[in-house]
Amino acid sequence: GGHSGALPLATCLTLMFTLIFPNISKLIAGTGEALGTSLLYIFFATAGAPGLSIADSARASFIPISIFLTLLYSIHGGVLFLAMKIASLRTVKLPNTSPWLPQRLLVASSAAIGGPATAAALAKSNNWNSLVAPSLIVGNLG
Repeated sequence: GGHSGALPLATCLTLMFTLIFPNISKLIAGTGEALGTSLLYIFFATAGAPGLSIADSARASFIPISIFLTLLYSIHGGVLFLAMKIASLRTVKLPNTSPWLPQRLLVASSAAIGGPATAAALAKSNNWNSLVAPSLIVGNLG
């Protein structure tokens, strides 16, 4: 989105449209999903493509990126594990929320580290359809 905030604004406008006009949204949902999935595949195929030769780039950045990712996922995994432990120790159980807690934490975790594309892909691939839109919002708006 840059300084203009185009991506978060487009996400908010799209979600407002689906909330205000649900019947129209249902009519175009199949086409939108096919188009969105195709664009997501293009994004995954082109994201991070280096400008240098792949072999030189991989050799030069392997150790720093490995250290960074190890720290990132270790700390994030520890925080996620603690959040699950704290949530499981609750004395008051809310109806219909405890089975969704691990899925919500996994999608939020994916949105925090990988962004909206990976979080939406995780939610969609596991048929957690009610978590696709929240994963896009969390990934885009932070």
